[in-house]
Amino acid sequence: MLRLYSAGYNIPHPRKAHRGGEDSYVVSSPTNSTIAVADGVGGWESKGVNPRAFADEMLTKTYQYMKKGEIDPKKAIKASFPQLSQVGSATFCMGKLDSDGIFRVANIGDSGFMVIRDGQILIESAEHQHQFNYPYQLGIGEDGRPHGEDRPEDAQVYRMELQKGDIIVMGSDGLFDNLWPKQILSYFDAYDLNPRINSEVLAKLAYEESQKKDNFVPFFQRAKDARQPFASYRGGKEDDITVLVSVVD
Repeated sequence: MLRLYSAGYNIPHPRKAHRGGEDSYVVSSPTNSTIAVADGVGGWESKGVNPRAFADEMLTKTYQYMKKGEIDPKKAIKASFPQLSQVGSATFCMGKLDSDGIFRVANIGDSGFMVIRDGQILIESAEHQHQFNYPYQLGIGEDGRPHGEDRPEDAQVYRMELQKGDIIVMGSDGLFDNLWPKQILSYFDAYDLNPRINSEVLAKLAYEESQKKDNFVPFFQRAKDARQPFASYRGGKEDDITVLVSVVD
């Protein structure tokens, strides 16, 4: 029986650290083998709403279905979404390893994951966006109704068979906007596998990149590809950074 042995680490955006930032995450015990991250949308702050509250509630209620035996994260978010009451919106990525070795992921927005096997990327999630810097997201408005046009049915779904020794790296956009996949691979090539230490070190590496002013990060490349004004995106992207690392064993 294969299970996930996981750990997570979060570094809040410096300006938002006083209230814990806007990212939320779940790391279950190996028995349940579920990992998830939700990134609260910061625009709600201007309306007096704590963006973290919605992300927390969405993960908490979705994970309740996973604990009850649901193996499909998309079904869990579809079931929990009508029960959400906090105002706000968030991106969402949740993965679950079933006892049969099948890893299922539902992804909405620009959080994401990658699976590493034998020093190579086996699979990497694609950005889920309407357009540059406008990710899909789930939300509840001040009227208590779903906010925006995106719904759980829009989630990208991934399904793959994992094997012992595979490594999963999941994170908010603060990770994948600041570290290139080759940097993450290079880290695991050089250091021992320990999810608690790995998640912390990768988060700190991403944070270091986010604070630089003249580096070339993935977010800058995506801005360039989208023909955005380069000067506005030069240097690292300051953001909340959440990193989850799991090993299959």
